[in-house]
Amino acid sequence: MTDHQGKLPLEIRIERLERQNRLFRRGIFTCLIAFISVVLMAQSKHPHKATSATTPATAAIPDKIEAGSFILKDSAGKVRAELSMAGTGPTFKLRDESGIPLVTLSLNDGTPQGPMMLLSDPQHHASVSVSVLQGMGSQLSLVGERPDIQARMAVTPDGTSLEMSDSEGFTTSIGNGMQTGKGKQPKKTTAASVTLYGKDRKLLWSTP
Repeated sequence: MTDHQGKLPLEIRIERLERQNRLFRRGIFTCLIAFISVVLMAQSKHPHKATSATTPATAAIPDKIEAGSFILKDSAGKVRAELSMAGTGPTFKLRDESGIPLVTLSLNDGTPQGPMMLLSDPQHHASVSVSVLQGMGSQLSLVGERPDIQARMAVTPDGTSLEMSDSEGFTTSIGNGMQTGKGKQPKKTTAASVTLYGKDRKLLWSTP
């Protein structure tokens, strides 16, 4: 049996299948092109997510960084912080806009060994220093605008002491130390001792 064009039903079915197959292939091809276009557009908007044979998808974080020094600069290119190996050991410095170090933290590898910290003003007049040195104990020193205005506190193997002085040359010494005075034999003091000195380290009063 044939249709009105003289073709057998089997031939008609084959033509329909071929036509459907062509339409199916065209649909898949169209979808594939659309998918590729979407991927390319996404990569163009987020280029940092693109990967290649030489670039990893995510930045690797190193476990350890080794260098002789580290320098931190501000937006103007001025050095504001520095971590380096000095002649006596590692040193960390924080600098102002003029490059003057106002904070210094260092570790002395020589003798006496130990850490030290220095805080100062831009003129290096007023300062605060802290140190813990081998065989010398811990010390705290505060210096004013003038070097003769200062206060020092120390905890050493010999004991504890506090000494304060002013711009007039007067000094108060409290605690362990050596009491000195013109024409007098040096005397070792105790933690309960208080000694007052005048100008030129003249002994004014002491107890006990």
